[in-house]
Amino acid sequence: MLRLFNQLNCRTNLRSLLVFPFVCQILIVLGVVSYLSYRSSQKALQEITNNLQQEIILRIDSNINGYLEEGNHLNQVNNNNIIFNPSLINNLQELGRFFVYQYRWNNTANIIGFARQDGSYVEVSRQPSGDFHLVILEQKEGQSNQLSTYLINTKGDILKTLSVEKNSEFDPRESSWYQETVKNNPSGWQNIYQTKLSNQLVIASSRVIYNSDQEFIGVLTNNIRLGELSLFLNQLKVGKTGAAFILDRKGRLIADSIKFSQGTLEEEERFLFTPATTNNNPYIRNIAEYLKKKNLFSKSLENSLVIDLAINQEKILIDVIPFNNQEGIDWLIVLVIPESDFTGFIRANTRVSLSLSILAIIIATISGLITSKVIIQPIINLKNASQKISQGKFNQKIPSQGIQELDSLAQYFNHMSEMLESIFNNLNKSLQDVSNLKYAIDQSAIVTITDPEGIIIYSNDKLVEVSGYSYEELIGTKTKKLKSGCHSQEFYHQLWTTISQGKVWRGEIKNKTKNNRFYWVDTTIVPLIDEKGNILQYLSIQTEITERKKLEKNLEQIVQIRTHELAQANEEITLLNQRLCSENLQLTGKLKLLHQMQQLILPKKEELEKIHCLDIAGYSEPTDELGGDYYDILADDNSVTIGIGDVTGHGLESGILMVMTQAAICTLKHLGDTNPIDFLDILNRAIFFNVRRMKSEKNLSLAIINYCQGEVCIAGQHEEIIIVRNHGEIELIDTIDLGLPIGIDEDIKEFINYHKITLDKGDGIVLYTDGITEARDVNKNQYGIERLCQVVSENWSLSCEQIRDIIIDDVKRFIGLQKIEDDLTLLLLKQR
Repeated sequence: MLRLFNQLNCRTNLRSLLVFPFVCQILIVLGVVSYLSYRSSQKALQEITNNLQQEIILRIDSNINGYLEEGNHLNQVNNNNIIFNPSLINNLQELGRFFVYQYRWNNTANIIGFARQDGSYVEVSRQPSGDFHLVILEQKEGQSNQLSTYLINTKGDILKTLSVEKNSEFDPRESSWYQETVKNNPSGWQNIYQTKLSNQLVIASSRVIYNSDQEFIGVLTNNIRLGELSLFLNQLKVGKTGAAFILDRKGRLIADSIKFSQGTLEEEERFLFTPATTNNNPYIRNIAEYLKKKNLFSKSLENSLVIDLAINQEKILIDVIPFNNQEGIDWLIVLVIPESDFTGFIRANTRVSLSLSILAIIIATISGLITSKVIIQPIINLKNASQKISQGKFNQKIPSQGIQELDSLAQYFNHMSEMLESIFNNLNKSLQDVSNLKYAIDQSAIVTITDPEGIIIYSNDKLVEVSGYSYEELIGTKTKKLKSGCHSQEFYHQLWTTISQGKVWRGEIKNKTKNNRFYWVDTTIVPLIDEKGNILQYLSIQTEITERKKLEKNLEQIVQIRTHELAQANEEITLLNQRLCSENLQLTGKLKLLHQMQQLILPKKEELEKIHCLDIAGYSEPTDELGGDYYDILADDNSVTIGIGDVTGHGLESGILMVMTQAAICTLKHLGDTNPIDFLDILNRAIFFNVRRMKSEKNLSLAIINYCQGEVCIAGQHEEIIIVRNHGEIELIDTIDLGLPIGIDEDIKEFINYHKITLDKGDGIVLYTDGITEARDVNKNQYGIERLCQVVSENWSLSCEQIRDIIIDDVKRFIGLQKIEDDLTLLLLKQR
């Protein structure tokens, strides 16, 4: 500032020079602070808005998904109950009682119902009073249709009859949820519709159910009122005045949080499932028109879309989020937050900041004038005192003015005469500190000072105490008087070479006392030099370490003993390691031999070609040298016996169990035992005996298939067996009730059963182990029985060898670069 005035050749007084920069600084600081405050407020507003939108979106998405998942889960539970209790199909009242029980854990479903194939129907709906309405429609041949409505309690007991409608025209099979489920979607959520009995807008989750023979029984359904979704949205707090609503891809209003706050659930539903562009709420109407104009209803949105829109001259922050699933739900969730919900605070803060800035400028100007007056007077006093000091009058006293900097300057003047006394006092104090330090060193260390020739000129009492020499005996003698004779001349030559060069020497020295006792000292020798670099004296500070050296010597002896013991142990470990390597080589050879045995006993291609009635192809690939999978094909003049199994685990025990199983089956086959129950019972007893003898916990799943002139008998528990008809139709046979794992218990005869089927020309069987269906890709997804069935069905017109190669290639392509985690075994048979 002064340089600027000098360049402009301006003259000014001190008061102006003090006030003007002060006011300028205030203005600059206020401007910068206001700007940063505004930027921070805008950034904070954006972050708060984004966080609020993300939190609300997450809650909406989570709750709607929860509604949908609960609906599907409820249908699955009801489906399982009907399958395991077929009598419920013909007892609609008892089925209605079961539906009532489902409301104990399900809070979202409005109506739970079931429509039979013949048109009979049962429905249970929850009432606000806590009771339930039971609706039963009975379709009987030769009788009129009767639609009855009952009031029932939470246990499903009928309290009273509400209405009975004879010759009812209601047919659940004409409902959209029934027709759409049967035609297009065996399980999932359907489009929104209006119920015929209660005239409510709902979205339904339906499921086709079949009996154990895969015959169509009817359709299960449960639904959620659209008003319930609006109730959920209304409970969300979207800013201060914000809102949330849901639209479908046709621009119809599914749910909103605005109307519900103005009426009941029934009044809310009057506005739902209507075009949002005709809604009387400006937010919903204008946003729907904007989305329609931009063709966003027909576009596929992968991520949320943020829109800034002005409605009624008010800026609105809008977030459009796609919500869809694999069952046909495709909605748009819209969040609406007026910017005024957050900017009101910023505007008020800006007004306050502006007012405070103006007030600060006024105060700064007034305070600058007052400050300049207070500062100028002490400076004048200092100027007068300086003039007197320049005249030799050093006894000037400057009074204190209350300003820290000026008071400090005044103190410099006032203390000039006292500086010498202060210096002397400080010097005395320093000498006292040195004396205290010397005392402390003397109590713990040996201090010696010698001249450049090594003659002792000073020694403290500690050296007298340790060495046994008196003070008079030490002074004037050389330090070699204390030599023990344990160090070489080279050691002392290196010491003197180091210190004579002005360097500090550190080391350990072994000395000797007056009575010929040795002692060790940790020594530091410091050369004391003058300003020209000449050595004046040597200062030696030593600490006695005799006890420490004794401990080190004892420790060295202990280390030598332990080193010898470790060497002996290492020699023993080396011998043991050589022995283990030898045994490992022997075990590896045995494993290879057993692996060769496994491969040798597998059926050969020549054997399979002799079976003229069947086209057969097999494949087996173990993950380790010894796999746990087993398959075999044994044929005689009368029949063909096929076995496939999976031993738990891998390795030597699994491989041995696989070989034992093959040998036992081959023996039973040649003995001519054709009864599947006796066959598996004898086989299990033999395997159980050997497993216990091996002290092993191994067992295996095993299925035995006997084929004779197109008739097939299946026995034993294994994976689901795939039956393929001539044109690729798939049938699955669950073997869970056909036996128990072999080797798990001594007597399993009562659990063994069998299943018979007939194969026509072109029909066949696919057998496999879980290494096929449970193979995983890089995303940990399983290959699955569905994919296996699809590949078999699509390629069934080919030969078994071609189908086998296609399946194996598809499985390995599915696994990719992942390691195969289980043995892969596949066996295909086709009636010629």
